[in-house]
Amino acid sequence: MSTTATTFTASPRTALGTKNARKQRSLGQVPVTVSRAGQPSRHLSLDVKSAHVLADTVVHLCQIQVDGTAFTALRGAVDWDCLTDAIKHIDLLEIDPKGEIEVEVAIAVDARNCPGVKVGGLVEQRLRKVRILVKADAIPDAIGLDLGEVQLGQIVNAGQLKLPAGAKLLSAAKTLVLSVIIPRAMKKTEEATPAAGAEGAAAPAEGAAKGEAAKGDAAKPAAGAKPDAKAGDKGDAKKK
Repeated sequence: MSTTATTFTASPRTALGTKNARKQRSLGQVPVTVSRAGQPSRHLSLDVKSAHVLADTVVHLCQIQVDGTAFTALRGAVDWDCLTDAIKHIDLLEIDPKGEIEVEVAIAVDARNCPGVKVGGLVEQRLRKVRILVKADAIPDAIGLDLGEVQLGQIVNAGQLKLPAGAKLLSAAKTLVLSVIIPRAMKKTEEATPAAGAEGAAAPAEGAAKGEAAKGDAAKPAAGAKPDAKAGDKGDAKKK
């Protein structure tokens, strides 16, 4: 669960715009914009080290201290430089720590005891985060999803997630979270098994047919063979 234990000291920022933001970054400062409901945004800056700590450790809430006063903030987007991995900008949202807030929370899937996985199935996750309404001091770092009873071919929707006490689901309940699918290799094996059985049944029938044909060939006299000896004896007896 998120707490407000982590505090960062920020400095007011008056020079705005892309050019000034670039200059601040060159001096080791990261621009920060704090949005406030019904009020103008606050423009601050953090030193590079503090900015990286915030980006790497804060999941939801933190405290920002400016000129001796502190407020609770919800972490927003962190803008990274794709070439240098430097932080370019941080967005925060000032909130009431005693109020409720809409927030996206990650879904942590536990498939270790999933029956569908144990028989060869694969977990295909479609939804990584879910939106909920929850008290600011009770935001979970993640919502656990235990697949201990999910069989092969079954699905899990957002409405089946177990939310913290007092939290309300804002995402559509029928939104697909994941499914335990049958791998292609398993499908091919299942399709090949009946075919193999049919071939096995056809083989004895074919062998029997060949046996009958062999008996028929054995009953016929070979080409150029002499007539039966007894038939010849009967002919000689008539002449006498």
